[in-house]
Amino acid sequence: MPQGKLYGVGVGSGDPELLTLKAKRILEEVDILFVPKSNLAKRSLALSIVADISAKNWQVVDLHLPMIQEREDLKRHWREAARIIVQALEKGQDGAFITLGDPGLYSTFSYLARNIQEIDPDADIEIIPGVSAVNSISAWLKEPLAEGEESLIIMPALGEKEKLAHLIDSFDNVVLLKAGKNIEKIREIVEDRPDLDKVIFATRCGFADGFYTTDLSAVSSREWDYLSTVLVKKKREEDA
Repeated sequence: MPQGKLYGVGVGSGDPELLTLKAKRILEEVDILFVPKSNLAKRSLALSIVADISAKNWQVVDLHLPMIQEREDLKRHWREAARIIVQALEKGQDGAFITLGDPGLYSTFSYLARNIQEIDPDADIEIIPGVSAVNSISAWLKEPLAEGEESLIIMPALGEKEKLAHLIDSFDNVVLLKAGKNIEKIREIVEDRPDLDKVIFATRCGFADGFYTTDLSAVSSREWDYLSTVLVKKKREEDA
């Protein structure tokens, strides 16, 4: 029996209309959806996006991939999810692993794909890119990520305060992902800096309850959703 194929499908940042035509076609062709969940009791955001663009009755396989720091526990969950996928592919079924944003940008799919290929080096895997949160937020704010010869760095806001401050010193534009629990730290870094043009906090871009603000003081007293980002832009030379 021919082995099935796995697609790693980026489903965008929240707005179902940003799903690509290719992603929609692939999703309607496969029979299995592999759905990553950090908490098995909660509905998947990625699945809610897909369900809005197709009424297909997939076989949905939940994969428990918690957001934890312990590396060995993470590896165990990646390995178990990879085994589940390989077993399905061995039955000749094609499936899609759906992930928010793009599979190549801070996505669980990259770890999962490596584990699948370690179990089965001949596994057939194709990646379908998606519109990342970074691009969606740029469009939402009507703020370019970078212009001309400006530099740009994209990274999680999880690092030490000194490291993040150094990056803001070193780049013209900084995108800090996963900023929900780190707003106060970021506010302390950027406050009273005359070289900065804009600092914008955006959360849940693409969803009905999304919003953004330039007032970090107003949002720094609480923890926000995981899907929260801060865009830091330095003044251009002509504006300085």
